[in-house]
Amino acid sequence: MAQSSHPKLPSVLPSIPAIQDVETTPEQVNAGLARVTNPTETPIYICAMQSCYRLFPSKERLMQHRKRDHDSEDEEDIITWNE
Repeated sequence: MAQSSHPKLPSVLPSIPAIQDVETTPEQVNAGLARVTNPTETPIYICAMQSCYRLFPSKERLMQHRKRDHDSEDEEDIITWNE
């Protein structure tokens, strides 16, 4: 199945309990390290197979994960903004 030219994310991703950050200081938060990015600068590939939703920096790394953890080389159910 060919992927569409526009990224598609589920309207609601499965929720999991949040883990409290007990190491980041208020000074680090106020330093403002966040910024807007784009697909060229920040590739993101999400494994949506079997509700996995793990993030990977490349399609190659995602496919290694699938082969190891899902015993599959299927290229379906990939969420990305890079293709």
